[in-house]
Amino acid sequence: MVPVWSVVLVLAIALPWLRGGYVLSYDMVWVPHLDLDRAELWGLGTGLPRAVPSDAVIALLGAVLPMALVQRVVVMGALLLLALGGARLLRERGTAPQLAAATFAVWNPYVAERLVLGQWPVVVAAAGLMWLAATLAGPDGLRWPVVVLALAATAMTPATGVMGLVLAVALGVRSGLVGIVLVAALVNGPWIVSGLLHASIARTDPASVRLFELQGEGFLGRLGSALTLGGIWNTEVVPTSRTLPLTMVIALVIGTVMVIGLVGLARRRSAAAAGLAVAGAVGLAVALAGWLVPDLVARVVEDVPGGGLVRDGTRWLVLLLPLEVAALGHGVAALIGRAKDTSWAVPTMVLGVLVPLAAIPDLAWGVAGWLEPVSYPSSWADARRVVDKTSVRGDVVSLPFSAYRRPSWNRDRPVLDPAGRYFGRTTVTNDELEVSGRVIAGEDPRAAAVGRVLASGDDVAEGLARSGVGIVVLQTDAPGADAAGRAVRGLREIPVAGEGLRVFTVPGAEVRAVDPDDRRTMTITWALAGATVLLALLATLRGAARSVAGATRGRTRSRSGPS
Repeated sequence: MVPVWSVVLVLAIALPWLRGGYVLSYDMVWVPHLDLDRAELWGLGTGLPRAVPSDAVIALLGAVLPMALVQRVVVMGALLLLALGGARLLRERGTAPQLAAATFAVWNPYVAERLVLGQWPVVVAAAGLMWLAATLAGPDGLRWPVVVLALAATAMTPATGVMGLVLAVALGVRSGLVGIVLVAALVNGPWIVSGLLHASIARTDPASVRLFELQGEGFLGRLGSALTLGGIWNTEVVPTSRTLPLTMVIALVIGTVMVIGLVGLARRRSAAAAGLAVAGAVGLAVALAGWLVPDLVARVVEDVPGGGLVRDGTRWLVLLLPLEVAALGHGVAALIGRAKDTSWAVPTMVLGVLVPLAAIPDLAWGVAGWLEPVSYPSSWADARRVVDKTSVRGDVVSLPFSAYRRPSWNRDRPVLDPAGRYFGRTTVTNDELEVSGRVIAGEDPRAAAVGRVLASGDDVAEGLARSGVGIVVLQTDAPGADAAGRAVRGLREIPVAGEGLRVFTVPGAEVRAVDPDDRRTMTITWALAGATVLLALLATLRGAARSVAGATRGRTRSRSGPS
């Protein structure tokens, strides 16, 4: 029942995704082709490795599968593994608690809000955290292949990679801490080493801390929102159900069940409860810090290289998820035990599974229809063909020079400029962010230099050529397109079929080469990380094959034995 119910949960969210096209929302940008020779995929770009290794993983999968299918496999697979991992945390407590745990693992505000915000690597990391907790806190002993793969899933982004290490250390003190730290270092190696290569720019605008601080949702307040896995800084992505009075009532019911479960968990498995609590406390503390001590966090992100990992504090609430899943499951098990042999037994089981669904019903159908697939206009494919065929050297710059778009073909929903990944060349995009009318400074020095060239209006062609830009792609349906078009007037235009895009060439662009020593260092780092994950995957597959073979032999002996 657990796998079947987990599939039902995923389909309830992802049914709209079974249509063709790509789901594009905020940071979730998928393109038909993500070329493997782009330096930024491997941590060798000019900006910080925020999408390392997630973009490289997607590009590798897209080399063998259609990218639209890759998106479904990755996002739906992450949700399915998240549900199964939640159930595995309760595998010794019976079917109904496992079903309740699987439901809450997927059906919560954190997953809903991060999906709409487009942070699919965070959802993958959440699944990794759940399986990491299940194997390190479980009664069956440590399974190293599962630990490696779970840590690799958390390592999809720098911030979640650190979260995976926090949970692993909290739970693995008695399970070989040195080995866990070593494995974490290997699988997180690509972004760690790339971050060290970019240490000179690894500081963040301190003004961003107050813009990313925890927000209250509805009647829950800030603390209540955090404890219920909400409170995201971008209020546009908050599901409507989170603002209703009924949400507080359901939250109190779920919270009561969790308290009962925590007491039971602490009595049955005190070490596991302590480890989960420590990790959850770290996540909650980071989430609250931007609100309670913003000046301290601002100093951290400004003065400490890599301190920007704690800028979006609510992202760290995922460390609370394994604790709350385990608590809810144990609470449901305790209530079922008390209701046993009474008329309340079946209703208790049903309510334990369904109440989390009632808490946030608009997670269904792509978060109330927000996450529906769209198709790129034909002009985009023709523009890529034009860029691929031209003999003009140099990288691409996308105009207007702003980070996000609201294209009409994406139902006017915001998305990170797709041009940054769409074309077969490195594309310079603006990494400044505008939040609540305030601009947060970017970190990429090349993007800043290109921005200054465009803003100056003086001999733009020469300035772009010095910056290594040979192609300009202008999105004519984006705000500011007219001003951007005036900035590049005089450049030679290559005709593009369809509407919405114009392509210009810049003569004499200086081609930028990657430092050979940096390339060599990153190649070794990627090889070590890849070999570690591959060995763990092979060990897992071999173990699964042995289990299937053993089960088959057992059934064969059962049929051939005496009746």
